[in-house]
Amino acid sequence: MIAKFIKSMGYAFKGIKLAIKEERNVRIDIVAAFYVFVFSRFYDFTQTQNVLLVFICFTVLGFELMNTAVERAVDKPDKEHYAQAGDAKDSAAGGVLLVAIGAAVAGVMMFWDVEVFAKILDFFVSRPIMLVCLVVTVFASYKFIAIDNNRQ
Repeated sequence: MIAKFIKSMGYAFKGIKLAIKEERNVRIDIVAAFYVFVFSRFYDFTQTQNVLLVFICFTVLGFELMNTAVERAVDKPDKEHYAQAGDAKDSAAGGVLLVAIGAAVAGVMMFWDVEVFAKILDFFVSRPIMLVCLVVTVFASYKFIAIDNNRQ
């Protein structure tokens, strides 16, 4: 029973690795989650709010993986099922879009605080090495997102 569970976990991690490697939107979501967690440290969020951030980030990533699964499952259908395959892919993409919009709205509601923006600016201005680190992560994030590993 434990061996079967470990094997299934291996399949799950294989799917996550594949999505990271081949799906640009998954990489975008990972980068967005990274910055959400980095900048959340400047806020006095409660434990509940931090749990909500984790849940929202992982929900978006989970929906992206489900969208990838639907796209792969219905890729290149026969002529009889072509319209249904397109509908399935569109519906899965719509699910991701709705969750992403909800995450963005929640993010604006939680993070929009001009006083904290000033605190963040002051932090980076007064610590040039941290500003350099931030800039480096932005460039690294761009490179990570822009990787072209799509299947042929």
